[in-house]
Amino acid sequence: MYDRRMAAKARKASASGVRIKDVAKAARVSVGTVSHVLSGSAHVSDALKKRVQKAIDALGYVPNFHAQRLRHTSSRVLGICLPHTSTSYLNALSETFEEIASRNGYGVMHVFSRHDPATELDRIKELVHYRVDGLLLMPSPAPREALDFAARKDVPLVIVDRPTNDARFDQVTLDNRAAMRDAVLRLADLGHQRVLFVCRSRSRLVTRHRMAGLADVRRKRRIETSCIEFQNDDAFLRDELTRALRGRKAPTAVVVSNSHQASLLLRFLGDLGVACPDELSVVAFDDPEWATLVRPTLSVVRQPAVAMIEAAWDLLIQRMSRVRTPVRTVALEPALEFRGSVAAPLSGASTSRDPARTASRAGSRLRLLR
Repeated sequence: MYDRRMAAKARKASASGVRIKDVAKAARVSVGTVSHVLSGSAHVSDALKKRVQKAIDALGYVPNFHAQRLRHTSSRVLGICLPHTSTSYLNALSETFEEIASRNGYGVMHVFSRHDPATELDRIKELVHYRVDGLLLMPSPAPREALDFAARKDVPLVIVDRPTNDARFDQVTLDNRAAMRDAVLRLADLGHQRVLFVCRSRSRLVTRHRMAGLADVRRKRRIETSCIEFQNDDAFLRDELTRALRGRKAPTAVVVSNSHQASLLLRFLGDLGVACPDELSVVAFDDPEWATLVRPTLSVVRQPAVAMIEAAWDLLIQRMSRVRTPVRTVALEPALEFRGSVAAPLSGASTSRDPARTASRAGSRLRLLR
């Protein structure tokens, strides 16, 4: 019964501003765990229950029963909207989110925007129609309409991976500028003076951040950089790569934006007879499972998919619990790992190479281990 003592405790908790996040901090658990203990909506170990209850008693926290009733009528379904899952990184994001959600008693609806803002808006509307309790979004190049819709519907939403200038939502992003800068500086330290960057579109904010990292290195070192923007046109990429390698100042190193582009590049280099890393060093954003199955092994900028989803989950649970905190942006640092596909450029690498002439050479081609 909600008697006078409980009422007094509630007034005390309200006056001191004790919230669910304070209980979570005192109990050294997530906000979601406290929520589950209060609502009984998912299994929590007896040890954790005792820890949470001890923190509740010590702080004098009284749950918001109205909010609890709202949570009890929730769908227990979450949404995630990604462009696709054709790269190992995006697939890891999707699978990690599903695993964490399932562990906490939620189902997950996966939808895909295909990088198209109109499709993205339609997919977010579908998720809202199915009354998801919250969602993660990797935004398209122009996500304003989708974000406006989510804001109007008051749907808890966290943006992942690709930063936006929208200050209404929490974001978990990668410091792509620093990652590109570090990778190209390492290449420059090995003696590379001409670096090619392959991307799908210059218009994407993540690409602009990586281009800014290239510019940072140009200001520090005497290197030349170039870019192939291929808009998912594989034939165009092959033609432009051939032209670049035949040019008077052919690149000695190339950085690609994801594992799919890396697979295309390696296939084209094999077709052209370009030896890696003797003639061209290769670095990829993303760390696909096959990266260590090719020879030479693929050098990567490893994007922390698990850490990203874990951080996004904590933010999303807070928003779903209606915890009022300032909007946060969490920036994660990718890890750079140079493997067999990177080496110092050969002496005399300033001359152009003719792929047609080198196609028959038995150089150290990339090959898959059987």
